[in-house]
Amino acid sequence: MRDEDLVQKALEGDDSAFRELHDRYIGQVLRYAYMQTGDYHRSEEIAQDVMYKMAVHLANFQGRSSFKTWLFTIGRRVVIDYHRKYKKENNTVYLSPEDLGHKQDKHLVEQNILEYSLREQIMASMEKLSSDEKTVLYLRFFEGMSIKETAKVMSKTVMAVKSLQTRAKKKLSAHLKSEVNDHEKTTRTAE
Repeated sequence: MRDEDLVQKALEGDDSAFRELHDRYIGQVLRYAYMQTGDYHRSEEIAQDVMYKMAVHLANFQGRSSFKTWLFTIGRRVVIDYHRKYKKENNTVYLSPEDLGHKQDKHLVEQNILEYSLREQIMASMEKLSSDEKTVLYLRFFEGMSIKETAKVMSKTVMAVKSLQTRAKKKLSAHLKSEVNDHEKTTRTAE
């Protein structure tokens, strides 16, 4: 069922339609919040706040954009409020047993550690980007939003989003290259 149909049913009092909207988007909102904060617990708080605001303001959805775009606009505003309220404290990402895998298969554990390490490097490099740069990369490449949808969520023009995306990709690439070069220097020095 389309999001817009679910919204209409939810507004008519259908709790299952509201649950369907929640279930459809909670994971995406949580990932977005995590990408912006680097803190899982705060990300959960932000995601809950976004979903609460979605419920309270659902009647304000007018269909001028997709429901997903409308919801991520709420998400972006909640993240901005979060950044105003809390200064960056600690962006440490912890390796959980689930990340390592429950099996003791050495190859699987090594693969999971390498994947975790790569994710951690990308997250660390993304932390060096501005909030807008992180947002544009996340919406475009993690959520698959179009330039137009991203522009609407970010309250920017299409041209501004294209420019921001280009700058963000270049900065992220430069940060990642720097990380690789630093790692190679450290490895050579240790040998």
